[in-house]
Amino acid sequence: MTTLTTSDVAALLDDVAQLLPFPTTLYTDMGADSWAPQLYFGPVDPASELPAHRAGIDADTVRPVWWIDLDGGTRTILLDEVTPDDVCNVAARIAATQQCE
Repeated sequence: MTTLTTSDVAALLDDVAQLLPFPTTLYTDMGADSWAPQLYFGPVDPASELPAHRAGIDADTVRPVWWIDLDGGTRTILLDEVTPDDVCNVAARIAATQQCE
């Protein structure tokens, strides 16, 4: 899987969300460069009223890459060793970020 549509990204994020042991929100930021959905999780940021952490797929590259942004984007984890369809591994990596909180 190398070319991902917005629908593909949404489906993969939904699959990841179903594997996570905590609440998530699938949200598309219409003000961003690409209108790709992102998965939000963690504590709610009062300024945006969205959870402070998010994950998604950079699908506008030669090889799509999963990423995790923590604390409003102050820490980013690139999962460049994970294929886009490896939702189990992505969910495990996201869940591991929450074990320390």
